[in-house]
Amino acid sequence: MKPKLFILSMPFEDGPDTTWICSHCAMIEGALLFNPHWQQHVDIQRISFEKPRQDVVDILGEQNQWLPVLILTKQEFITDPVAIINYLASEYGGAAAHP
Repeated sequence: MKPKLFILSMPFEDGPDTTWICSHCAMIEGALLFNPHWQQHVDIQRISFEKPRQDVVDILGEQNQWLPVLILTKQEFITDPVAIINYLASEYGGAAAHP
C-alpha cells in the first residue's frame, strides 16, 4: 500500500466572505512542486476544509482529522509538515526541509 497524503484544497472559506490557506498544507504543496517524483510513490488527496473529513476519519478515526497528514499505516502517521517533507525525502529522494 502506498502512503496516503491528505492536504487541504486551497483556498477555502471559513466564515462569511473570508478565504484562507493552510500554511502547513501550503508548505507541503511547495515541497511537492520541487519534488514531483513523490507523486509516483504517494497517494496524494486534496480534500475540503469542512469536517468531518470522512476519508481521513475512515482510516484514523474522528479524533485525528488534523491536516496535513501522511498515513503510513492505521497506527503510524505523521502530521508535522517538516517531518512529512523529511520523511518523503528520506524514503524517495529529493529536497528535504532545511533545518
